[in-house]
Amino acid sequence: MQTTSRIIIFALICCVLGAAIPRVVIGAQGATSRRVPTIEPRIHISPPGPKDSRYTYIPFDVPSHAVRISISYEYDRANGTNTIDIGLFDAHSTGSDTDPRGFRGWSGGRRSEFFVSRDEATPGYLRGDIPAGKWRIILGLYRVAPAGVDVSFKIDIETAATGARSTSNAKRKGGDSITEVSVTPEAENNAARPSFVEQKVSRHGVRWWMGDLHMHTIHSDGNWTIPELISSARTGGLDFIFITDHNTASHHEEINRLGKGSRQPLVLRGEEITTYGGHTNAWGLPSGKWIDFRTHPGDTSRISNIAAAAHRVGALISINHPFVLCGGCAWSYDPAARDFDAIEVWNGPWDFTDEPAVKMWDKILQSGRRITAIASSDSHRPDTPIGKPATHLAAPVLTQAALLKAIRQGRAYLTEGAAQSVSFEAEVTTGKRRSRLMIGAEVRLNAPNTIRFFIRTEVTQPDATVSLISNGQVIRSFPAKTNGQHVIEIECRRDAYFRLEVRDGKKAMLALTNPIYVRLRSGKKRPLP
Repeated sequence: MQTTSRIIIFALICCVLGAAIPRVVIGAQGATSRRVPTIEPRIHISPPGPKDSRYTYIPFDVPSHAVRISISYEYDRANGTNTIDIGLFDAHSTGSDTDPRGFRGWSGGRRSEFFVSRDEATPGYLRGDIPAGKWRIILGLYRVAPAGVDVSFKIDIETAATGARSTSNAKRKGGDSITEVSVTPEAENNAARPSFVEQKVSRHGVRWWMGDLHMHTIHSDGNWTIPELISSARTGGLDFIFITDHNTASHHEEINRLGKGSRQPLVLRGEEITTYGGHTNAWGLPSGKWIDFRTHPGDTSRISNIAAAAHRVGALISINHPFVLCGGCAWSYDPAARDFDAIEVWNGPWDFTDEPAVKMWDKILQSGRRITAIASSDSHRPDTPIGKPATHLAAPVLTQAALLKAIRQGRAYLTEGAAQSVSFEAEVTTGKRRSRLMIGAEVRLNAPNTIRFFIRTEVTQPDATVSLISNGQVIRSFPAKTNGQHVIEIECRRDAYFRLEVRDGKKAMLALTNPIYVRLRSGKKRPLP
């Protein structure tokens, strides 16, 4: 009995001691770890000049056999005079703003500490091998006081004392590979969710899918977890969501794992490329693909390169909330948006910053260039519901490829939420042929002709008004009907576009469509009477 008691006491002591010692997963049984002396650099940062880089790098050396790096930083945050963002590059980086190699994560100003290891990492950061060499902390100079600011760091590095072999090809519990994803981009692009494959709208061979294109999780500055977003989307009847955390791809792996086999909603990968001169969303990124965000406000050439990088991997890219008032959110680059596929004209509940975004979009359309308007919640936490506002996309099946194609072709309309819907079609008769076209389509005329527009709206506000807009001007306005449709005839004598707005009695937007375009193939372009 005495021997048994001693064994139990010894076991309890081991458990207590074991709980107090940091655990490091290194992939080789029996290996131990040791901690390198803490590195504690301290730097002074002065406010960047108008043409200075907005990023600075703090190098530190990582020895062989490192298995975990933990970093914390401190600076004077009093009264919001300083805001210093943080991220990390590994030994593959050269510490240049134009070198994307070695990116290991970004948390902006959300976290004061984080870690990376071979098998785990703080949300926003990428787990994986810890190569020896010169690593770099990257600081983003979001806001610096005129006198500058001191920033101090603590860098703790743990190494495997036995020199354990790399675990880059090891399997985690549950069978997920550390370096491979569970769903390939090709499979995701081509495979529709089973419950939606055959659902179509008869006339045009498509159905309207409702979703949200912009939201954030704990992988950046949001409070949502990815499971919470999926549950909320399902409850709200959304067919798809794009998760677009700031300047990182760390959420992609979790999306792959949780979205596998899911029937609703379709959960897709994105990134909000967050610069200090405006934000953009990349939608449809291959798993783990990160788009470099480092540019200078107003650098149109560099933002064009960023857009090109998204396009090279098959993604689309949009301008986000171009007139939002938070520091660095407003758009400082090319106002014509020549390299972009879409523009977010409606961000969260409709307010005074959305009105100039619609005008910016209209101005681009009047120049003759087509760009798709979208709406997004930009939700960061549950008190800002996703799907309010919502973007509706017309596609034959619910796949990433089909949704991206719908955005590219302008087959989209926007609503304040699920309670509103819009049908907007154009009909043209040429000889004995009659054609009916939907939002995003182009009506081609050989000569001036009359076009009939069929308009149907479903809104809950009794004071709602529908406006038909062409080339930036309201040409018809009438009360919204909850039952039945309006038919409007317009004689088209020149190239034009036509779109709808539905607003309540206080002029807040309830619904908005992308245009139906009209193009005359021949004849002189004459103004409408």
